[in-house]
Order: sequence, then structure tokens, then C-alpha cells
Amino acid sequence: MVRKTATKRPVKKTTRKSSGKSVSSPEVSNKNIESLKSQRQQVQQRIKAQEARRRQIESDVRKRMQNLQILNGEIADKRRTIDTIRKDITRISGNIAVLDEQLKELQGELENRKREYVKSMYYLHRNRSVQSQLMFVFSAQNFTQMFRRLRFTREYASFQKAQGEAVKIKQEEVGRTHNQLLSTKRQKDDLLRRGEQEHRQLEGKQNEQQKVVNSLQNEQKTIQKVIAEQKKKDTELNAQIDRLIAIEIAKAKARAEAEAKKKAAEEAARKRAEELARKKAAEEAAAREKENARRIAEAKAREEKAKAAARAAARKSAQEKAEAERAAQEAERERLEMEREAAEEARLREKKMAEARKASTETFVTSSEDRRISGSFESNKGRLPMPLTGGYRIVTRFGRYNVEGLKGVTLDNKGINIKGQPGAQARSIFDGEVSAVFGYAGQMGVIVRHGSYLSVYCNLSSVSVRRGQQVSTRQVLGSIGGEGILQFQLRRGNDKLNPENWLGR
Repeated sequence: MVRKTATKRPVKKTTRKSSGKSVSSPEVSNKNIESLKSQRQQVQQRIKAQEARRRQIESDVRKRMQNLQILNGEIADKRRTIDTIRKDITRISGNIAVLDEQLKELQGELENRKREYVKSMYYLHRNRSVQSQLMFVFSAQNFTQMFRRLRFTREYASFQKAQGEAVKIKQEEVGRTHNQLLSTKRQKDDLLRRGEQEHRQLEGKQNEQQKVVNSLQNEQKTIQKVIAEQKKKDTELNAQIDRLIAIEIAKAKARAEAEAKKKAAEEAARKRAEELARKKAAEEAAAREKENARRIAEAKAREEKAKAAARAAARKSAQEKAEAERAAQEAERERLEMEREAAEEARLREKKMAEARKASTETFVTSSEDRRISGSFESNKGRLPMPLTGGYRIVTRFGRYNVEGLKGVTLDNKGINIKGQPGAQARSIFDGEVSAVFGYAGQMGVIVRHGSYLSVYCNLSSVSVRRGQQVSTRQVLGSIGGEGILQFQLRRGNDKLNPENWLGR
């Protein structure tokens, strides 16, 4: 067998030729890094510019929306004012019409009086001669008739004149009232013209604002984002307020339960004391009834004995008979007096027992401090002071509504937003106790309890009160932060109330 041997082939060495100049790899890496850094800085600058632009647009949108809402609120107020003025003018016009009818009636009555007065004066002038007067007097059938005719001739003219003067006075009075109403109507007309002028000015501002809002419709995404962020903040804020109010409701419930337990313990102790007193009174009454029965029995025995003595004495002398009758009458009076006293004592005892039964079955509702403050708070509805110092404008209203001029923008406010003057401070609307001081989103808030009612003051930059502190009406609670807008809410337990129905203007 022949083995084949493998022959080794020679390996060819190849050489790589480079064209151009040669560059070292470290230099290339450094230049690439610098270029990337420069590109990154440019990207970051563009991102910052876009972010600044976005914030500027959002801030601009917020301000324009806020101004639009302020204008909408002012226009609504002016419309209500104009409607009120028109109603007043209609009412005054009706009064003027009534007074015109009265004036016509009085003028007719005055003309009749004048005609009667002229007739009487003409008659008196025609019959003023002494001869006519004497004929009129002496034609009387008797002296009394003569006297009456003389008095009639003297008083008739003065009577007619007095009636005419009275009608004139009444006419002047109604004329003054009429002129006064006309003057009031002119004032109301001036107010109406001025109100309509202001309304037109506000509508002009609203149209200008609406144009700006229309120019921002291309930024609809930004508007929706602003609304979404605001709703998110409001939701978080209201959740925190709800949590604090739930704690306060629990405290109020605990106070009520403690008060109820205390009252129940007092009621049980009172009932036990009344039961003991009733038993004691019953025992004393039984003893008194027994004693009264014994005394009445003794009195009856004495009466019977006296009557028997009287009957026995009937057979004796007249003097002994009289003495026996007096003794019998005295014994009878004594018995009757004892029976009367016993009956009166029983009546009084029954009266006291009835009062005790009524007291034991009566439902006791004691007034607590919370009820007292709540009642006082409710009695001031519509007259409570504004929750901030200085001038103000209501920016957003209470409840759920669409923002006029912004399509698809819906707000749902648990309270109202009030824009104050620079440096405005929040103040308590009524006497109460600071229930909570809390912070959120870099701002602070205060809750004040007024019995069952709670007032909430949000968007404060600083607070000058502490939890548990007693505050009085118009006492400063803190400074308003942000854009000078106070977020104010009013609650009764979990119920959210419209603050505008409670605040005075």
C-alpha cells in the first residue's frame, strides 16, 4: 500500500496600499465627540426655546381666558342691572298712570266745586241787600228757622270755598307726587341709557377679546392642555379639601356623639333621681293618706259622738241641747276641712306626678355651640362680607358651565375665583375657628369652621393664623398669592354651596 504525502503550498503575503495621508484614530475620536457635543447643545437650546415658547403660549392663553371670563361676568351683571332698571321703569309708569286717573277725577270734582261756589256767590251777590236778607229772615216760621237761615247764608259760601281749597290741596299733593315720579322715571331713564352704554362698551371689549381667542384657535391643543392641567390641579385641591372636611365632619360627629352620651348619662341620672323621688313621694303620700284617713275617721267618730250627745241632750235642758249642737257642728266643720285639705293635697300630688311623667317622656334637644353659630351664620345669608380686602372682580362662577366665546371649554367650579387688587388679603367671612391650614402646589389654604358651615380660602402665599385659633368677622387670614386670585368655597358638611348667594355686594 502506497501512502500519499501532502505537499505544503507556499502562502502569499499581500500588502495593503493606502492612498493619501494617514490619520491616527485618537484624533478622529476627539473631533467626533466635539461635534456631538455641539449638536447636543444646539438641540437642548432648541428644546429650551420651544419650551419657553410653549410656556409663553400657555401663559398667554390663561390670561386671555381669564380676561374673557371677567368680561363675561361683568356683561352678565350689567344685563341683570338693566333688566332691574326696566322693571322699575315699568312699575313707575304704572304708578304714573294711576295718579293721572286720580288727577282727572280730582280735577272734575274741583270743577264741580267751582261751579257750585260760583252759583252760591252769584246767589249771595244777587241777594245781598238788607231788604232781601230781612225778607229771607222774617219769612221764617219760627225763631229757630230764622237763626238757621242766617247761619246758612253766612256759612254756605265759606263752606264751598273750604271744599274748593281742600280739593286744591289734594290736587297739589297728587301733582307733587306725580312730578316726583316723573323725576324718578327720568333718573331711571338716565340709568338705563348709562347701563346700555356700559353694556355696549363691555360687548366691544368682549368682541376684541373674542378676536384674540379666535386667533388662538390654532392652539386648540394648548388650550385643552391648559384646561386639563387646571382641572387636574382643581381635582387634587378639591380632593385635599374633601379629605380635610371629612376629618372635620368626623370631629363634629364625635362632638355630637360625646354630647349625646353626656346628655344620655344626665338623662339617666335624672330619671333615677326622679324615680327615687317618686317612690319617696309615693311613700310619703301613702303615709299622709293613712294619717288623713285616721284623722277623718276620728273626726267622724267625734261627729257621731257629738250628734249622739245632741240627741241625748234633746231630752235635757235647752242650754245643754245648744251646746251639744255647737259641738256637733264644730266636729262636722273639722271633718269637712280635713277632707278638703286631703283632696287638695291629692290634687297637687297628681299634678307633680303628671309633670314628672311628661318630663320623663319628653325628647330633649339641647342647643350646642355649633347649632348656635350655624343659626347666626344662616341669619346673615346674603349679607356676609367678601372674603378679601379691597376692590374685586369675580373671575369664574360657581357650578358647571361653558365659557362663552371658547368652544368646547367647560368649567366645573366648586366655588368662585375672585381677583383682587395688588396686595389684597384674604379675610374671614364670619366668626369661627380655624379648622385646617394646608399647602398644595406651592400655595397655602385655610378652612374656617362656622358651626356646621365651612369656608375655604385657597391660593394664599402666606397665612397669618393657626389651626384651632378663633377668628372674627373680617379678620385677615393671609395674603393672596399667584395672580391675585382667591379661590373661595363654601360648604355645609359635604354639600357645596354657591358663595354668591351668601355674600353681600
